[in-house]
Amino acid sequence: MPKHRTGEAEARTQKGREAIEEAARLLRQMQFSQDYGAYAEGYHVAVSVDPRWNADHETVSVLITCYPFGHRRTDWALLPIHVLPKGGGSGVHAIARLDARGQALIPTLPPGDYRLSLRIKPIHVELVLFRQHERLAAQGEDEQYERRLWRGEGEDGAIVWTIEETEEGDIQIAFETSEERLSGHGVVFSLVDPDSKRVQYSHRLTLEPARTLGKWEGWCSVGSQTDFQGPYELVFEVVPPDEAE
Repeated sequence: MPKHRTGEAEARTQKGREAIEEAARLLRQMQFSQDYGAYAEGYHVAVSVDPRWNADHETVSVLITCYPFGHRRTDWALLPIHVLPKGGGSGVHAIARLDARGQALIPTLPPGDYRLSLRIKPIHVELVLFRQHERLAAQGEDEQYERRLWRGEGEDGAIVWTIEETEEGDIQIAFETSEERLSGHGVVFSLVDPDSKRVQYSHRLTLEPARTLGKWEGWCSVGSQTDFQGPYELVFEVVPPDEAE
């Protein structure tokens, strides 16, 4: 490739990084509720937050868009947007990934006041609840039931997660750590459609002392197998207690 073209590509990439950094700064200043959205723009990017009532008139969907100015090579994919209660507390938290167009859709949020943050570091993603899976036979040779199980670790190995489909048809997720420094921290996670990037389920758990000494865990039931057919991307982030509560 000619040097001038290489230089142009590098310049566009640098401008893309500038847009991402500016979007992160703008998002940290933005708030929204079921009654109003938000819009902000800087030198490199414009950011909009568009909440709309769903057909049930009890929840809202939120479309978040980051639009870079000019011809910028902006790699939005995998960057996580965190939605959390404006005033803290134990309200709804959600985490979504921007797609390649700089958009993220959260289809269901309860009414309330929210704030946003964008972490510049790409988030680790695992594909779960897909058809090809690890099978673990239930105890006893005569048992006909086989449960579906997915396991993995966070990027630094400090968090181990498990998703299991139980015999009763329930889907359960658990996060565990042996790092005492993470005691009381929160784990914000979402199940995301891999194609549309729609958030299908979001929740926040707190890492609390487990029955096993030296372990801390948080777990919950996601719902029934009939409601979550998959596949989904599991995205999660460990947040300090002051962000989790």
